[in-house]
Amino acid sequence: MRELFFKLFEMSHFNTGIKVTAFSVPHIVYLLLIAGAIVGLYFAFRKSTDEKKKRLFDIMVITLLVSYLSDFFVHEFVYANEVGGVMVGGGLNMDKLPFHICTVLCPIAVVVQFNGKARKHFLEPVALLAVLAPMMYLVYPASIGSGEPWCYQAVQTMFYHGLLMAWGILHIALGAVKPNLKKSWKAAALLVGITLWAKLGNVLLEHNWFFLEEDAFYIGLVANGIIPAWVLMIINPIVFFAAVLGVYGVYYLVMWIKGKVKGKKEEVAPAETAEETVVAPTEVEEEAAAAEVKEA
Repeated sequence: MRELFFKLFEMSHFNTGIKVTAFSVPHIVYLLLIAGAIVGLYFAFRKSTDEKKKRLFDIMVITLLVSYLSDFFVHEFVYANEVGGVMVGGGLNMDKLPFHICTVLCPIAVVVQFNGKARKHFLEPVALLAVLAPMMYLVYPASIGSGEPWCYQAVQTMFYHGLLMAWGILHIALGAVKPNLKKSWKAAALLVGITLWAKLGNVLLEHNWFFLEEDAFYIGLVANGIIPAWVLMIINPIVFFAAVLGVYGVYYLVMWIKGKVKGKKEEVAPAETAEETVVAPTEVEEEAAAAEVKEA
């Protein structure tokens, strides 16, 4: 049984040499599939009731949680290595613990989805971060591994981030969340909390969650003494908050354009109605006149 699991979760099934690297064909295909799924769900549920939309979000976040938790049970096989012709288990992948922003958003999303008070006060900032964090990863999937695009590691990683992003985007697109810039301080507060939480994990378990010990691109800003590690505790949440403000800007721009288009349609509609009311009596009068001539 153990050997079978090593085979099922291995990185390469067909030895094709194909990998999901940034901006490669497999990467672009994954992005198109995720974008297509989000657009499809939007059109499928845009006219649904709030109850049906809520049910959709419930299913999405439950699926996200199952994907996240079940992944820990197969790390032994996913990250295994062959030593002397014998497969040796890879053990736990520390990077998947809930200290990165993408991984910690899973339990946070579950709480705001099913807890009324948390949903009321924190759904907006969580949804905004759920759009941004996985989007950043999906655009540049640096840590997806060296497996083939259809191996478990690649599928699970892209599925998890894609589903988390879809949950955030659809909350905004379907009107469940209406971003209000005055509430942006909540996103800032949440980012501060995530930063402190990640730092605690780094100190206790000696890791680099939320890239607080070394920069996200691993170009050696800390290792080479260019900046001290504590500076990243300021830079990282500020960068994310700036991105959050960018999302607010995009949202308001879309709403402004939508309002303009709607206004033009409303201006055209009365003109068409007036034209119809003028033409209609004329046609009736012509028909009546023709009837009178025929009778005569």
